[in-house]
Amino acid sequence: MKINSYLIQLTITIIVIFEGIFIICCFRTGELLLDQIIGASVGVLLLIASLI
Repeated sequence: MKINSYLIQLTITIIVIFEGIFIICCFRTGELLLDQIIGASVGVLLLIASLI
């Protein structure tokens, strides 16, 4: 269970970092950055897998 809680914390951190940068760049320049979208989706998939 301890590993699972660390994994959840890691995925939340990944989502916050990638989505935060994505939102800032999207509002500043109007660009949709593919690497940020991929990073956030990987974080979401890891979060779903760790919750299951």
